[in-house]
Amino acid sequence: MLLPMHSVVYTPRTKDLAILAGVGLLLPCCAFFGIDDPKSRLLLATSALVSLGGFLVTRWLVPLVGAKTASRGICGKDLNKRGTPMGEVPVPEAGGLAVGCVFLLCIICFELLHYYDIGSFLLFVGSGFQEGGIMLEQTSDAWLVDYNAAMATICFMLFLGFADDVLDIRWRVKLVLPFFAALPLLAAYSGGTGIAVPKPVQAWLGLPFYLELGVLYKVGRTGKGNRKF
Repeated sequence: MLLPMHSVVYTPRTKDLAILAGVGLLLPCCAFFGIDDPKSRLLLATSALVSLGGFLVTRWLVPLVGAKTASRGICGKDLNKRGTPMGEVPVPEAGGLAVGCVFLLCIICFELLHYYDIGSFLLFVGSGFQEGGIMLEQTSDAWLVDYNAAMATICFMLFLGFADDVLDIRWRVKLVLPFFAALPLLAAYSGGTGIAVPKPVQAWLGLPFYLELGVLYKVGRTGKGNRKF
């Protein structure tokens, strides 16, 4: 059963997890204060605040989505607890919808932070939208294609996960759909399409050292991603 945030019970395990998280963040914090470039430090600090905001929004949103899906009967049972009393408790599904949406919003914020000068943005907002203006970073727009292609793939897989919770899609269909989800990344790929052939294979098959595969290379990358899923 999902509980609202104000009713969360803090156990010794919660304290242990908090200590573990603090230890894990110790080294990144030391590296952060070792950065000499003020602009980079400001960008990292703003990105950390966006991530923290995403965590808080996710923690607030997941119980709400869980309660909504449970009221609609979109529930399952924990197979790992089968045979125990907790194994009969309905577990709300489609909670990943909240996590995925917040993740996409954070990615969009990171995209804006990469595209616009964060210092001019904070100055513009701090002055009440009166002083100066938001300046663009001196970067190429080519990276936007990769960003948007990645977000399109994430949206497709998010939709697939939600549809699986609602429609109970057969496993054969779920093996095929990631192939289509990878198409945006495939279309945005602009790197090389050749491979270095090992020397034994060169001698056996009479192939050159560098073999250009063209479209076959992209098909192989898509199929590899499908099997990994």
